[in-house]
Amino acid sequence: MEQKPLNTSVKPTGQEFSWKFWFWLGTVFVTLMIVAVLTSAWAVRHVLVASNKRFTENQTQMIIWIASLPENVKSAAQELQQSISGDPLAFLMSRKEVETPAWVRRFPAPDDPGYVLFSGVDAKAKKGVVKLIRIADGAEMARWQPDLSYIYNQITDKRWLPKGSQFNLLNHYPILLNDGDIIFNTDSSLVRQGICSPKPVWVLNEAAHHSNELDETGDAIWAPSISTDGFPENIWLRNYVRGDALAHFSLDGRLLERRSFANILIGNGLAPLLMGTSGPVLNDDPIHLNQISVAQSDSAYWKRGDLLISSRHLSTIFLYRPSTNKIIWHQTGPWMNQHSVHFVNDHQISVFSNNVVSGPTHKELSFLTPNDINRVYLFDFKNNQASQPYEKLLSAARPVTMTAGRAQILPDGGLFIEESNYGRLLRFSKDALLWTLINDYDARRIGLLSWSRYLSAEEVRTPLRALAEKDCQNSNKAH
Repeated sequence: MEQKPLNTSVKPTGQEFSWKFWFWLGTVFVTLMIVAVLTSAWAVRHVLVASNKRFTENQTQMIIWIASLPENVKSAAQELQQSISGDPLAFLMSRKEVETPAWVRRFPAPDDPGYVLFSGVDAKAKKGVVKLIRIADGAEMARWQPDLSYIYNQITDKRWLPKGSQFNLLNHYPILLNDGDIIFNTDSSLVRQGICSPKPVWVLNEAAHHSNELDETGDAIWAPSISTDGFPENIWLRNYVRGDALAHFSLDGRLLERRSFANILIGNGLAPLLMGTSGPVLNDDPIHLNQISVAQSDSAYWKRGDLLISSRHLSTIFLYRPSTNKIIWHQTGPWMNQHSVHFVNDHQISVFSNNVVSGPTHKELSFLTPNDINRVYLFDFKNNQASQPYEKLLSAARPVTMTAGRAQILPDGGLFIEESNYGRLLRFSKDALLWTLINDYDARRIGLLSWSRYLSAEEVRTPLRALAEKDCQNSNKAH
């Protein structure tokens, strides 16, 4: 029997056709995405370093939007998952991944008469809250639970501080006022919050980020902001380089003044520090203010009302006198990419050094060596020396927050630290760990912290009295 030749043009089955179609479609899609990423990377580079005439403003914004697509897709997926679960996923970490053998859980602490003004994610509210916690017994003395959705709707996009998503909104750096209200920021707004209602007393739609500190009068606040008039003589710098500012806000929600810190540096002869230390291409966020502390009294080294200022990306601390617009002292290092600088007494300041190095985007952070940790420096103006009096204690506790972080040297010589990125508060005496509070969200996850404070019994006496006198039931009826 004659054998028929094989038919080499057999049509694929529906299943084979479907598989091949999606395979090739996926290949084309991935190829196009790679080309788009490479092209947008080239375009972004020219947006940042080439002549500002190469692209129009609309083209520039489109290029940056395309370049941010992968991150935007990731954020959208996270928001969808968060809306389903109800948990603040952007601010939660796996306990298994972040907890180390150095961690202990030791709270409350009966011998500590102080309080914690806790700021961070709360498991009960499933969002950011502020709580006043008595350390001796762990009792919650007060809770401020802001309506973050309402606050979000009062905020608009700002240059260098986009509005973002309401799922990424958090109360940062609260300060407790004598009447029992708190003031905090969301990076792109400043908020005053009472205890009786989740609706804020006011929301100021102005850039305010990182620290909030009362000025020497107690009637206003200094906070880092974003300049609207930085680099007036250079169009390229004005368009493509973020210039931080010192902002002065009233307690009733008004912007009193805003001073470009870039202009302050240039006016004080420090342009080389600002613009001459990063190579031929200036970083788009060269200053990055993260703390403004206020001198409450005169000393041999500063005057009442002087400002102690931390610039993270310059690894530099400045002592600035607003009354004369003069920088009267500054020092770069030994701290590195630091946060949280404070007056300790009449001749010493403290600096919380994150002690990290930054990658090209300043989001790629790491320590110089795997064994590095955060450090706390005590700088003495009497001898111009920096020391690390808590080095052994920190070596045992091993705080490693890459960003944020807070250190307070307390009147008894002890130390309070917030390890913000990993949800841990630590309180030391001069020579021992007294207690540690970890923000456990549930058995598996830990919640982020956002610049909590240690307060003495004296500091909370007046606010607690005011809170006790509030009639929240009638106040809520009035609303």
